[in-house]
This record gives sequence, C-alpha cells and structure tokens, in this order.
Amino acid sequence: MLRLLVGLALLPLSASLSWVCAKTLAGVAVGSAGAAPFAAGLGLALSGWLVARFAVIDPLGPLGWGARLARWAYVLGHELTHALAAWALGGSVYGIKVAEDGGHVDLSHSNAFIALAPYCVPLYVCAVALGYRVVLWLRPDFAGEALFLGLMGAALAFHLLLTWDALTETVQPDLKAAGGVVFSWAVIAAVNGFVVLVLLKALFPESVGLLARLREAGRGAVWVWSGAWAVSRPAAVGAWRRFGA
Repeated sequence: MLRLLVGLALLPLSASLSWVCAKTLAGVAVGSAGAAPFAAGLGLALSGWLVARFAVIDPLGPLGWGARLARWAYVLGHELTHALAAWALGGSVYGIKVAEDGGHVDLSHSNAFIALAPYCVPLYVCAVALGYRVVLWLRPDFAGEALFLGLMGAALAFHLLLTWDALTETVQPDLKAAGGVVFSWAVIAAVNGFVVLVLLKALFPESVGLLARLREAGRGAVWVWSGAWAVSRPAAVGAWRRFGA
C-alpha cells in the first residue's frame, strides 16, 4: 500500500518530467547544429524500430533476422543490468539465461532497485560512452565525435523504444516484484526523464539548461497537484465537517 501511495504521488512529476524530456530531446535534435549526428542516430534507430514493429512479414528474412537480433540484444542488456545492479548491492549472480523472447537471471536476492534497473539504466548508452573514452585514451588524436554522437543517439533510442515494448507487450514480473505497476511506472518514467535530461546536458551543455528544465518539470507537477487539491478540497472539507467533528 505504501508503494502504491508513493507511486500515485510521483505520477504528476513523472508525467511532467517525461513531457519536458521529450520537448528537450526534440529541441536538441532539431535545433542544435552540433547535434546532427545524434539526431541521425535517433532517426535510424526509430526507423529500424518502426520497420521491425510494423513492416516485417517474414521472420526468417533479412529484416526479420535484424528484428530478432535487436530483441536478443535488448534481453541481454536487460539481464546484465539486473546482474550489475545486484552486484552493486553486494548480491550474488548464479546464472543468466538470454533468449529472443525473454530471459532470466538467478540472484541471491532482489529489491525494487534491482528489479527496475534495466528499465531505468541505458546500459548500451553507458557502453558507448565508456568505449569512446577508452578509444580516446588509446588514441588521443582520434577524430570520432560524429560517430560517437551517432552511436549515442542510436543507443538512447534503442533503450527507450525497446523498454517501451517490454513494458507494453508483455506482463513484466519485475514490476510486481518492485512494488506494483503504479509505483514501477512512476519510477521508470521519472528516472528515464531525469537520465535523458542529464545525458543531453552532458552532450550539449550550451543547448540544454538542466536546472531550468527540472524547474519546469517541478512546476508542472505542482500545477497538477494544485488543481487536484482545488477540485477535491470542497469535498474533503465537507467530509471532515460531517464525519470528523
């Protein structure tokens, strides 16, 4: 019950953060001259997702194989993130199973953080960033910023789109384990919105005002709660006068 109430309390902030995040992402992709490779990566990943979702007829054809490989890669990243989250909290990982239609990881214990980590942490985005830093360490003169931005855009879109598929196409036991659907959706939306805003600030610091975006999201949540209180206040006062006195 407590997590349900927390989830309900978080929903306005989650929705506001998601809206601000979407606006910021679109603004950077369209309005920032230096973001062209990033926007191209986003667009290619989105196009691939649309093709896989609506245009693949033969699952054994080239497009079908590509869609299956993408799903397998997502499941692999999903289960690895469960494992990494468990390791980070001192847990043990006994085995990982990965298949196109789903996977499983055997852990010594779990909690809400471990259960929701794959939906919130863009593992392949982190892998691209780490890989680029390693390349720069090995070859400081490497001129690959455009490639890096393109891969970051594609990896971010991959995380967001495949996470959406995972949450909407099948019933995920992770959500129940974390504390229920309402709590899990609220946390996932809020964390993803915040993570994307921070990522955009890191990639395009001159184009994204992080604090201004966070304040905008906060004002949106306050507006929702203020409106809800204004609507419900007369009924609450009447109930108190009738039953509380």
